[in-house]
Amino acid sequence: MKIRRTGIDYVDKTLGRLYDGLSILVASDSFTLNDAERLAGLICLNFMKGGGAVITVHTNLPFDKVSKEIKNSYSDENNVAFQKAVREGRFYYLDLVSGENRLNANYNNFKNVRGIANDPNRIVYEINVAKNQIKQEFPETPIIVVYLNVSSSIVDFDPKTVLKMIRKLTIDTKREGDIFLGVANRDIHELQVTNTLNHVVDYSVNFGFETIDDKKQSYVYTSRTPLVREAHKVLNQRFAYFFTRDNFITIFPLYYSFDELKESMSFSELGQVSVLGWNHIITPIQTLLLFLETLKKLHSHEEYQRILYDLGLHVGIGAANLIGSERGINNKKLFEEVLKYNTVAGWGRLLSIEGSIDEGRLKIAGISTIALSYSRSDHPVCAFVAGGLAGILQVATKKEWKGRETKCIAKGDDHCEFELELK
Repeated sequence: MKIRRTGIDYVDKTLGRLYDGLSILVASDSFTLNDAERLAGLICLNFMKGGGAVITVHTNLPFDKVSKEIKNSYSDENNVAFQKAVREGRFYYLDLVSGENRLNANYNNFKNVRGIANDPNRIVYEINVAKNQIKQEFPETPIIVVYLNVSSSIVDFDPKTVLKMIRKLTIDTKREGDIFLGVANRDIHELQVTNTLNHVVDYSVNFGFETIDDKKQSYVYTSRTPLVREAHKVLNQRFAYFFTRDNFITIFPLYYSFDELKESMSFSELGQVSVLGWNHIITPIQTLLLFLETLKKLHSHEEYQRILYDLGLHVGIGAANLIGSERGINNKKLFEEVLKYNTVAGWGRLLSIEGSIDEGRLKIAGISTIALSYSRSDHPVCAFVAGGLAGILQVATKKEWKGRETKCIAKGDDHCEFELELK
């Protein structure tokens, strides 16, 4: 059995061939360390869902808390996959927590869980023992060795000893066609140590943050990758990101689009704000939500949804005509430009597009500001957005489209999803 991807799109676009063996470093600062560890957790859970095995070396979390952490942080599907791997013997846990916590932990209640001495030679030995046991029971199963947290061991020992250990672990996993996955905190040690770690591994994912208007914005970027392929799209480029309960999603930056929007804005002494030659009113989202709630009280659910859809359809047509005439574009490019305009105007963010305009069928995933701001609902609330997308496509293709929302953040889904097809 060969597992050829992690299931995390951002990582898989630049990883290369997993089945040939690979070493990965997920580096962070203290502010984003939890995010780095969560990404590593998602990679391991996806690996176990595919039938792979995981050996975890942890420096600060007793195993009796692991199941609780997974249940609270990840989806039910991931939790089931984890429990299945534990029962089958595809999961080993090497516990390097402090002596006091180790004395309080009862390892007899868990299969393949060991409290071990915090010693580099002992760690390598125990990893090899676990590998051999997995290979005996599952000869063709690939293994991830995940080390949480490399920096804690660097604090406990001198950096040279730990770097030598990490180098050995990466060489072993690559030789055997497995994966080494280490998590490190840049704030704990000198820059030279982090740089050495980066050069020891094949692939490095870096988390960090910057302060914008007194708010901390987390980001992720790739600093090292074994293959070119699609790497040029993400290498050394910062992406905002967020986690769902079963995925890690990056968001392409749109700074230049804001600059374009600002250049097209003008203000009159009468209080009018003009963008691309059209007057705009900037208003809090609560104003729109109040309008929606008032409209909802006056109509049945079906009529309410129809009104919003039709309104969105005409707004989408108007926006597409505006952008098309102003920029002199049409077809697919027009669709992309209007979505970009709506993003910087505050309607939400596009996450992915599946399907093809030429084939007459699209599935669009995104974050709708309406759904994000809406109170919890038992039905989708973005009929206006669905209509707007259909209207944009109508202008772009000169054909009629119909759209519907199939997932909605207001319902508790991780993102909103819209299916659109030619009538």
